[in-house]
Amino acid sequence: MLAKCRQILALSAQRASEGHLSTARQIAEMAILLPLRGVGPAYYHMAGLWRRDLSWSDKTCHMSVPEYRRTLKRLNPEAYRKLSQNKIAEKALLQLFKLPTPRFLGRICHPTGLDAEGGRLVCSADLIALILERGLERLVFKELEGHGGKGVHIVEVIEGDPPMLSPLGKDAPVSVEEFCRDTLVLDRGGDWLIEAYFTQHPVLASINPTSVNTIRIWVLRHASGKSEVVTAYLRIGRAGATVDNVEGGGIVADIDRKTGVLRMAQDADMRRRFHACHPDHGAPVEGVSLPHWMEVERVAKMALGVFPELNFAGLDIAIGPDGPVVLELNVVPGREGAGRIDGNVFRALQT
Repeated sequence: MLAKCRQILALSAQRASEGHLSTARQIAEMAILLPLRGVGPAYYHMAGLWRRDLSWSDKTCHMSVPEYRRTLKRLNPEAYRKLSQNKIAEKALLQLFKLPTPRFLGRICHPTGLDAEGGRLVCSADLIALILERGLERLVFKELEGHGGKGVHIVEVIEGDPPMLSPLGKDAPVSVEEFCRDTLVLDRGGDWLIEAYFTQHPVLASINPTSVNTIRIWVLRHASGKSEVVTAYLRIGRAGATVDNVEGGGIVADIDRKTGVLRMAQDADMRRRFHACHPDHGAPVEGVSLPHWMEVERVAKMALGVFPELNFAGLDIAIGPDGPVVLELNVVPGREGAGRIDGNVFRALQT
C-alpha cells in the first residue's frame, strides 16, 4: 500500500511538471472523487483526470465499478447475456443474420463435438481428419466462455504424416494428440470452438504483425431503437504477442470516429504513456487511417441489433482485406476502456 501511494504521488508530481494540474490540486481531487464517485487514485491517473482541459463535471461523470455494473444490468438483462457470452450461440446468431465472422470449423469436445458439416469432432484423430480434409494451415481454438484473451490458442499446422501443431509464439511443435490432451484437455471436459485463422488487412498488420489488432467499439441502443457508437479504439499487441488484449500488455489508440484515423497509442495502466509509434519496433500508429471504417461502424450496429434485449456491448471487430468481421460481443466490457478515451461515454450510458 505504501509503495502504491508513493507511485501515485510520483505520477502526480510528474503530471504537474508537465504543465497539468498541480500536485496539491490532483491530491485534493482524488480525495473528493473517491467518496463522491467511487473513483480511486489509480483510475484517476489512468483516465487522465489530471488534465487542465477537463472540467469538474467531466470528472464527476465517471462511474464507480458498482455503478457501472448497475448500469449494465439495466441495459443488458442478465437472462439475455448468455446469448453472447457463449461463443457457439453468439456465432450462430451472427451467421444467421449474415454478419461477417471468421470461418467456423466446428466445436471439439467429448463426446458431442461436431464440425461445421455435422461430422464427428471429439478426439485428436477427428481433428487430424479435419485438418487434412480442409487443407488447414492455421487454426484458432476458443474456449466457449473465455474472455480477456484467455482461453484462446492459435496454432500453425506443420505438414507431416501425421501433421503436427506449432502454437504461435512457441518454438517446439507438438503432436495433435498431445495438444488435445494437454492444451484442450478433451479428456477432462474441454469444450472449444474452432475457427480458421483470420488474416488482417495489411494496414493493421503494419502496426504489429504478430497479433490480430482489433477494434473495440462500444455501441449503445436507445429506447427509440436507434444505435449509437459511443467510443472506439484500436487494441494493439506488443512485439511477438499473438493477442492484442491490454491484459497481455497491449496498448490502445483512440479512433477519430468521423474519419477512422488513429490518434496516439497509450499504455493500459495508470502511467498513461503516449506513443506516436509502436514502442517496440517503431511502426507508425498516430495518423494511420483504418480501412473500411464506415463499414466497421455499420456492422457493429447491426451486430448488436440481432441480440434480443441487449442494448449495449463492446464489440471486437477485426478488419481483413475484404472488410470487417465480428469476433465477439462483450456485454460487460471493462469500465477502464472508456476511461482511457472519453468520460462522455458514461454520460451516454446514464441517459
